Amino acid sequence: MAAKYLTIAREIKKRIISQRYPASSPLPDQFALAAEFQTSRMTIQQAIRQLIVEGLIYTRQGQGTFVRKNFLQLSQWDLPGSDYFGATKTWEHLGTVSSQVVRFELRFPNEKEQASLLINADAPVYDFVRLRLLNGEPMSLDSTVMPVNLVPGLNKGHLESSVFQYVETLGLKIMGSYRVVRAIKPGELELQHLVCEAGDPVLEVEQVIYLEDGTPLEYAHCHYRYDHGGIVIVNNG
Repeated sequence: MAAKYLTIAREIKKRIISQRYPASSPLPDQFALAAEFQTSRMTIQQAIRQLIVEGLIYTRQGQGTFVRKNFLQLSQWDLPGSDYFGATKTWEHLGTVSSQVVRFELRFPNEKEQASLLINADAPVYDFVRLRLLNGEPMSLDSTVMPVNLVPGLNKGHLESSVFQYVETLGLKIMGSYRVVRAIKPGELELQHLVCEAGDPVLEVEQVIYLEDGTPLEYAHCHYRYDHGGIVIVNNG
């Protein structure tokens, strides 16, 4: 079982993502949070430090703790907002989008996946890798981890078409995402499926996709060839 401060940090994180705690207002003070969660102020301070490290919040001396303004709008892939709905809707205006399943299995999550998806070690997850193609040309290689209890019945057919469309049939609505973008060297799977050279850079987008209530739907690493697009950064001040 997770330490109490981590459980509290996860709950506060959900409230931030669902905008129950908006960026324009301070979080409740530590005494109020300690009373609500029936714990000590020290435990609340540990939870707050955890969220500061994750980049969700910041403190102002004498003023309180605030949500980072652009936490939910850090970056978007090619078309503003469209990546919330997956590669199918992002690229469908450019031609035929298809997917090849490289791997599909069930397992238990590691610590990083537990923290990203706000789940416990005994919660099973889908682990799948898909090659995404546009008009038959490889565009991205996506490695995705998704909680089984959120998306029951996911099968290879859904992976070959659109996972997000299947998610919508379950009555789930996607709200946003958190992304980290970096350049990496290609591994064996990238060399094999993205048709790139060993010296070519690969763009990696590490992301968590959230439902409208703040629940994480998926944790993914999407790898793109350097010559296939870029990231559009929108800063709203």
